[in-house]
Amino acid sequence: MKREDWIIEFMRKKIILVGGYCATGKSTFARRLSQELNLPCFEKDVIKETLGDAFGTESGEVSKKGSFATFKLMLHMAERFLQAGQACILESNFTLQEVEEIKDLLEEYKGECRLFVFKGDLDILFDRYIDRDETEERHWVHRKVLESDRDGFKDVMEGWHGLEEAAIERTVIVDATVLEDINYANLIDVARGFLN
Repeated sequence: MKREDWIIEFMRKKIILVGGYCATGKSTFARRLSQELNLPCFEKDVIKETLGDAFGTESGEVSKKGSFATFKLMLHMAERFLQAGQACILESNFTLQEVEEIKDLLEEYKGECRLFVFKGDLDILFDRYIDRDETEERHWVHRKVLESDRDGFKDVMEGWHGLEEAAIERTVIVDATVLEDINYANLIDVARGFLN
């Protein structure tokens, strides 16, 4: 094996995915993970907001298509990191289809993945979601993305129910019903072990 091939083989072609339900603290965990492990983190909401600002208008079309465009950008960035043999973190409420696209990318570059799926009691998450939107100044791209009634919220969340069944060998399910009960230090250690 050539020296260059050996170096590439042992570079960190790894992606950490942080996904799951809304109002579970995914972004908080992803940012903390980024700081602790010194890895770049690409968050769906931040990218979507940036796209919205760039278009400069409160367009319903930007809000609707923003999620699709955001994922495609995240996939592109992940590919560049895999090509460079570098690890990164992607945070989003990934659909099963999106995870399948990431898996295809990992297969192409012989990369590895660790998936953290944040879930919880849907009634509690709905209350937290509504409370968050009422108390925080949310960017306009997030307005009315999800149904504002409890049943609509549950329907959307349950549509993501299969995420942990994405057949990613290293999947960690996190119960975020009570945020104070999440052992972030343990989760960070799990991610650190994956990278090493």
